Amino acid sequence: MQVLEVWLASFSVAALLLIVRLLCRRVRLAAFPLRLPLLATLAWALVRSLPIALLPAGYRPWVELIDELMISYAGIRILLWAGVEVPASLGAWEPPPPVLLQLVMLASGSVVTVVVFKELARFDLLGLVTTSAVLTAVLGLAAQEPLKNLFAGLELQLDDQLKLGDFIRVDEATEGVIVSIDWRDTCLRDVSGAMVMVPNTMITSVVLRSYGAYGSMGNRFSIGLEYSLPPAQARQLLAGIVSAHPRSLREPPASVRVKAFGDFAIEYDILVFQKPGSLADLLDLRSELLEQIWYAMERQGHSVPYPVRELRKQPPTPDAYKPISHSATDRARVLRLNPIFAGLSDQEFTSLAGNTRSLRFAPGETIVVEGDEGGAMYQVLHGQVEVLKQQPNAPALQVTCLNPGDIFGEMSMLSGSLRSATVRALEECVLLEVSREQLGPLLKANPLLMDGLAHLVSKRRGELEGLARETVKIQENQLLKRMQQLFDSLIH
Repeated sequence: MQVLEVWLASFSVAALLLIVRLLCRRVRLAAFPLRLPLLATLAWALVRSLPIALLPAGYRPWVELIDELMISYAGIRILLWAGVEVPASLGAWEPPPPVLLQLVMLASGSVVTVVVFKELARFDLLGLVTTSAVLTAVLGLAAQEPLKNLFAGLELQLDDQLKLGDFIRVDEATEGVIVSIDWRDTCLRDVSGAMVMVPNTMITSVVLRSYGAYGSMGNRFSIGLEYSLPPAQARQLLAGIVSAHPRSLREPPASVRVKAFGDFAIEYDILVFQKPGSLADLLDLRSELLEQIWYAMERQGHSVPYPVRELRKQPPTPDAYKPISHSATDRARVLRLNPIFAGLSDQEFTSLAGNTRSLRFAPGETIVVEGDEGGAMYQVLHGQVEVLKQQPNAPALQVTCLNPGDIFGEMSMLSGSLRSATVRALEECVLLEVSREQLGPLLKANPLLMDGLAHLVSKRRGELEGLARETVKIQENQLLKRMQQLFDSLIH
């Protein structure tokens, strides 16, 4: 065959291979393996173009060997494509892992190599490897790590836990999106766009974190806010900002928790979920949320603290419900709204108010516990609390909710009885506390006040419980005796 005919034939085969590749792409079949067939065509053309007759006799088999090997490898690759990949693309079965195809190609190619060497070069390659102990040991040691990576890559693809496009973290310095898994390495694309090649054995031997495996990707970070901002208000502010972001998923919901009380700030732990993506997606959302938090803090007159010590006068933060903002005059005005103390004089109101306290409670915080001793009563200034009754073998039952102006705990304080219910804050609330010790001096200075308190408390409880007048009178006498015993021992 003339040289021109050889190269025309080879160009024709190459064009046919390209057409097959384009047709496969057009009908969405598995991509036709183009590399090996083109190399085999080129090797065939070169061998047919060389003047083999002019070569020494000992070199001719080796030239023909290259041609046969390339054609054999190309044939094996085309058979794998036609027999395995094409049916998988048509839905006959699941697409096989690339590592498995590479392993079959390697095993088939090894068999073909041994046969071709023996037939054309009269060289027993298998016998040489098996009979030479030194060569066997060298090959065994050299193949140890590649074989580990090969089986690890096969495990990764057969297990189907990791897929292309998954964002994973191998260690603190290695993380990125999986772009390929071959027989030796798992290739990642990190946030800088660089390719990171991680040996398969490292992937299978360490604790690996895969983001987005359950359909969402958690973005967790912390921020410190100043102590002048109450935790309940801070959590509400942060939760509102996080939930309002368009890339924040509604399910699972975002969460904001108090993490720790730091040296100069209260630390909050924020966990928000977003669609699976890369490290860049995590950092983008985190950056936008931190930016929005700064502006929200600035609008409310707060700031993100920083560890700098300086001597300056700190202006008070406006907070209408801050306990220390309630002066004795404010507390006296609130006490006048309490029907229990309706009989006090202005001087007595002022005296009692000077010894009371305004206390603030967080949402969900328990104020009093059923069965505990009660030495104080409370009046709700701001917020809402719930009254709970314990039930045997059942959750606590909500009896009622108390709003600003309502009082509780007066019976336990005046009679010394145990708390009859548990009271818990439903939201951030401020309470005015009047303790038994604070009320004692007033009762000593005004003995008639004790009779009035017993009458008002019994009457009020009778109206709430719908008791008869005689029953109320009996309870009033019992309460008065108990108060006399309790406060006499307290005063003396």
